[in-house]
Amino acid sequence: MKSIIFYTMLIRLSRVFQMSWPKRKIMRFTFYILILCFFTSCSEKKTSTNNSNYSLQSAFLKDNNTTNPLIQGIWKSIGNGYYLEARTDSILLYSYTDSFCYKEKNDYLEGLLNSQSQFTIHEDTLGIYLTDFGDKTQILQTKKAFIKVSHLPENRIGFSELTNLGSDELFKLYIETMQENYAFSERRNLNWKSLMASYKDSVTSGDEALFNTMGKIATLTKDQHTKVISETGKTLQYRITPSAEIVKEVFEEQSEIKDLNKYFNLFFSTNYTNITDSLLQGNGQKVANDKVEWGQLTEDIGYINIHSFRGFLGKEFTRKQQIDSLNVVMQNIIEIFQDKDAIVVDISFNFGGYDAAALTIASYFTDIPVLSHTSHVFNNNSFYEEDQVIVYPADSKTFTKPVYLLMTDISRSAAESFAMMMGALPNVKLIGSNTLGTLSGMLGKSIGGFYTTYSNQKLVDINGRFFEVSGVEPDIELKVFRKEDIFQSHKTAVIDLIKMIEENKNSR
Repeated sequence: MKSIIFYTMLIRLSRVFQMSWPKRKIMRFTFYILILCFFTSCSEKKTSTNNSNYSLQSAFLKDNNTTNPLIQGIWKSIGNGYYLEARTDSILLYSYTDSFCYKEKNDYLEGLLNSQSQFTIHEDTLGIYLTDFGDKTQILQTKKAFIKVSHLPENRIGFSELTNLGSDELFKLYIETMQENYAFSERRNLNWKSLMASYKDSVTSGDEALFNTMGKIATLTKDQHTKVISETGKTLQYRITPSAEIVKEVFEEQSEIKDLNKYFNLFFSTNYTNITDSLLQGNGQKVANDKVEWGQLTEDIGYINIHSFRGFLGKEFTRKQQIDSLNVVMQNIIEIFQDKDAIVVDISFNFGGYDAAALTIASYFTDIPVLSHTSHVFNNNSFYEEDQVIVYPADSKTFTKPVYLLMTDISRSAAESFAMMMGALPNVKLIGSNTLGTLSGMLGKSIGGFYTTYSNQKLVDINGRFFEVSGVEPDIELKVFRKEDIFQSHKTAVIDLIKMIEENKNSR
């Protein structure tokens, strides 16, 4: 790990001093020497730790229908505000704040814990990997850390008891959960004590009033990963983006289409058609359940549009199967693009998905491991380092010639962490405008019968920067969405990028 960090620093230095990349061979030699030294020094250290189990094991043993004996007991999360109770027959999830501890109703997380999650143990610290990605389980996701404790809090209640609490108590729980787990209160100018005082009287008339009040506060964060969801699936959250505001202004200046949602649909469909029919001239291919569209912009420049970082197969397939399918697609594309001088990767319209997909795609643009960023989680006024995110090279051919990542403020969530991953690679330039600024994962908590999510994760790059609120910054600014030509400006931006690439090629 230290060798990867050191090598990543060398890569960053090569950018600063504009080192020619043929010198990469010297750096790679240094990298291999560092790996040898690192593992030689670490091997003795690992074998001397008696209370550790570094091997990856299943949390739930399906053959025996029991939890793994190594993790049976009570575990408290480092950050995230959870307890795990690993009983003999199942793993249960609890949430806690300063005043509350209650059984969570989170079928998704408990489902993973009791089916495919895996773990390592180091002394009294448990590292949980929620999703089974086979031999890539540890490199496609961040681990969740827990420490062993003797017992659950005495004041814990069941989920049914939680739902029977009055709306005033549930509102207190919501504010406490926000205060203890929302990571960006200062950046978002939020004062929880003041919000509690301002809104506590508005929740007394029952569940609907509580739902609407929590929704108002979620909207005040201006954070699209902070939501309140009712039992019927209705969601209250902040939804505004700069590009959406531009589309809305254009909508208000025309009269042909009366419905704003229809106008937004027209905006997206027109831009997607421009990619298919104009930029790729009808010769591209849509693959991975139409989530990836690729082809060539010119004879020398390849193009990959990633519409989403999820849904590469139907919902009935596991995430591992989705990633396996994505690998097949990317292997084919990169194989065909080996003779290209450059590739444009476009996430201009990407709403996110999951980081395993982002890491998988990024892996095809490096031939050495590169540290992208470190994940930190927030709880009770402190950040805790969760895990390092490293882009490892794909198992098949990769493309290490120039790559240009086109991004906009529509690019959000996993698309933004993807931008951080790609930006860490020496052959990649980030082009366009700042991403939306919602990089954090979504921490899920039950508030009575409502489900809520919170941004509690900070992704920090090797230079100590994080991009929550501000968005990931481009290396080269390029205006993608312009009011005067909102339906064609993305296509124009790609054409301008082609000219930029060709000029760079001719100047070398």
